[in-house]
Amino acid sequence: MEPFEPHLSLLAALAVGVLIGLEREQAKSPVAGTSIGGIRTYPIFALVGALATMLEPSSLWLPLIALAGVIALLAISYAADLRAGREHGITTEASVIATYLIGALATSRGVIEPMSTRLILVMALGVTLTFLLSSKQMLHGIASRVSREDFYATVKFLIAAVIVLPLLPNEDVGPLAAINPFDVGLMIVLISGLSFVGYVAMRLFGKGRGLLLGAAIGGLVSSTAVTLSVSGRTKKDGTLAPAGAAAIAIASTVMMARVAVLVGVINPALLAQLAIPLTACAVGAVLGGFIVYRRGGKVKDTPIKVENPFELGNAIRFGLLFAGILVAIKAAKTYLGNQGVYLAAAIGGTTDVDAVSLSTAKNMGTEAKAATIAIMIAIISNTIVKSSLALGIGGSALGRRAFVIGGLIVVGAIAGVVPTLV
Repeated sequence: MEPFEPHLSLLAALAVGVLIGLEREQAKSPVAGTSIGGIRTYPIFALVGALATMLEPSSLWLPLIALAGVIALLAISYAADLRAGREHGITTEASVIATYLIGALATSRGVIEPMSTRLILVMALGVTLTFLLSSKQMLHGIASRVSREDFYATVKFLIAAVIVLPLLPNEDVGPLAAINPFDVGLMIVLISGLSFVGYVAMRLFGKGRGLLLGAAIGGLVSSTAVTLSVSGRTKKDGTLAPAGAAAIAIASTVMMARVAVLVGVINPALLAQLAIPLTACAVGAVLGGFIVYRRGGKVKDTPIKVENPFELGNAIRFGLLFAGILVAIKAAKTYLGNQGVYLAAAIGGTTDVDAVSLSTAKNMGTEAKAATIAIMIAIISNTIVKSSLALGIGGSALGRRAFVIGGLIVVGAIAGVVPTLV
């Protein structure tokens, strides 16, 4: 037993009980609701759990008997509230049982060791429970914004990520042994997870946040999707061209940050080589946005439409694209050298910079200069495609501005790569 372990464990249990009890005390309704649980009661429940567990060596059944007593008290209180006609859920009762168990965990020995790790977990669980109890309105608001389609799509993806991914073979297979099924699955989880951050933010912000904020959030999902959405809206309302071009610049800047995160996770050494070129591209996008933005008509507050990135079909399509680019880059490297890799990156970049960046980071991580050039080529290719889409769909006013932004991104890419070649 570590020095002062019983004292520290009981103190941790008491602190958790006070924290949860304070929240429950503030949440009490003076008119209706349960009469059990408050600033004094919760610390007592936590201490009961802690003491019962501490005394377990003298009586193996004592923790269970104490828990049964707590549940009996809760049942009596619940029945009294129902007889009195008070509105009642089971949140308070569940939180009391959780507080008892957290207190029991604080003094348990042999379950989680050392003591410092156990007490940190106890405090973390107490803070988490308090957050859940105090965030009722916020969590209900979030739930109301999630459609059934979004929920089912997310669950399907989580099945693939949590159940299917661990079962995938972790070995190189396929043509030229270029595909590792586990790595492909992991990349699907990584890119979709990052995209989901942007998607959730868009759903939480909702309407009325403006075109530019929507572009910044949408850039986490897909800068190409932002370009297509902005172009379609600019076609209907030409006064949106200045703000639309600025939105494309913002989404492109976020794309550079997204590539940096993806590469940094897969190959931190390559990220050090890519830092200057990616920064130069981002500076070019920001500078282009400032140049082309002019005060025009009022920007309409309608969100950029982006599909849920956790939709299983989207995940599978990305996986197939990623696997195909893996094979293409491996074959190009094997038969054509670095020049072949650059060609594959240019073609792949027209559809997806993320897939090219991930596959390049995986296959060419030891050749940092060549990998950096390949990723920059993919970014340049993707930038040209987006500028062309803006011109073809959004019209000349948006297209001219998009090409100014794209041109500065290309200049930044070239300027950023040159130092790596020296």
